Amino acid sequence: MARQCIGLDIGSSSIKLVQIKIGRKSKSLQNFGIEPLPPGAIVDGAIADPEAVSRAIHNLADRIHLRGKDVAIAASGNAVIIRRLQIPAMEGAGLVDQMEWEVKQNIPFARDEVIVDWEVLIPRTVDGQMEIVLVAAKREIVEQYVEAVKAAKLNPTVVDTDAFAMQNAVDETVGFAPDETVAVINVGAHFSTIAIVHAGMPVFHRNLAAGGDTFTDAIRHRLAVGIEGAEAYKVGGANSAGAAEVVPQEVHRVLAQVSDQVSSEFQRTIDFYMGNASGVSLSRVYLMGGSALVPQLPKAIQDRTRVPVAIFDPFDGITVDPRRFDVDYLRANAPVATVAFGLALRRLGDK
Repeated sequence: MARQCIGLDIGSSSIKLVQIKIGRKSKSLQNFGIEPLPPGAIVDGAIADPEAVSRAIHNLADRIHLRGKDVAIAASGNAVIIRRLQIPAMEGAGLVDQMEWEVKQNIPFARDEVIVDWEVLIPRTVDGQMEIVLVAAKREIVEQYVEAVKAAKLNPTVVDTDAFAMQNAVDETVGFAPDETVAVINVGAHFSTIAIVHAGMPVFHRNLAAGGDTFTDAIRHRLAVGIEGAEAYKVGGANSAGAAEVVPQEVHRVLAQVSDQVSSEFQRTIDFYMGNASGVSLSRVYLMGGSALVPQLPKAIQDRTRVPVAIFDPFDGITVDPRRFDVDYLRANAPVATVAFGLALRRLGDK
């Protein structure tokens, strides 16, 4: 049986690592850790300071006494384009030629600038078509991440996308019901990723320029506090030095206003998909990422979508040894670990 990968999520503000063991009847957590990145280390998805990123990965692996070197990483943001296509059913060389043509039609980059992969979702529909998911990632960005991981003395064996890692984490933990349409939203530091899944298959994906920094910047400007104080307020923390005179109600008002703005952007994206899909309705939303912990955000999304919104916990249902892990810390950071958890489900040799 192929060995399990270590999930390594290189985000714009921190590195997240998850290592799990999948047995015949259960899954258990083997390792977990988060390491912050210095500001500016990653800009718009590109690595601006390779040394800082490699050092953070190495420090994290050393601090948590990581055993193993084979990791799965994810490309994300504007470096990735995902398209679900419907073409006449075919196979063999004809399919390969057709997909090269589809790349030219659907990917707005030169062919030698992207790494392309695709997978057949439905080999043949009732009307003689086939459905395929096409993924293209900017070669330069992928190579940056691969080199940063190698410089940290780890071995990048699988390159996934954050959207698919999110979906796999949800599928493994709670599953998708037949004919159910679900929105999976990862609210990262600089941007958010929305993946819509229908009947367990990816049908839509979009990145939005709204994330945790949207909340942090609003708090900083409105309340005149530093970054650390704004970050603490964002997730309901105590007042920081220099902000003790600010009444909590003002913090709540700012968070509520920004949550309404962010949820409105999410809703527009969901409405765009629903407007082009016939006979489907959204059944639920899973929310993840650091800003999923903003108290007002889940309610704002639920008020707009009118479906249940759950903060996703990838560690729900897996065995965690309380003698090895701080369970409270693990649960508090569970939404942040979702992409890394999804990557940790990958095995050596996966596409």
